[in-house]
Amino acid sequence: MSYNINGHEITVNFPVDSISLNKSSIAFTDSQGKNRQTFSKRTEALSFMKWLLSSNK
Repeated sequence: MSYNINGHEITVNFPVDSISLNKSSIAFTDSQGKNRQTFSKRTEALSFMKWLLSSNK
C-alpha cells in the first residue's frame, strides 16, 4: 500500500512488525526490512503513524 503526503509517495509492504517515533521521524520494519521516513512537521509524522497502525490489520 502507499501513503501520499505533499505529492510524495511512501510505499509500505504490510505487515508492519515495529514502529518507532522520534520527533518528526518514523522508523518501521515491514516485510521488506527496515525503513525510516522524516517529515517536516510532527503532526505529519503522527498522521503517518496512525495510518500505519490502522492499515496494519
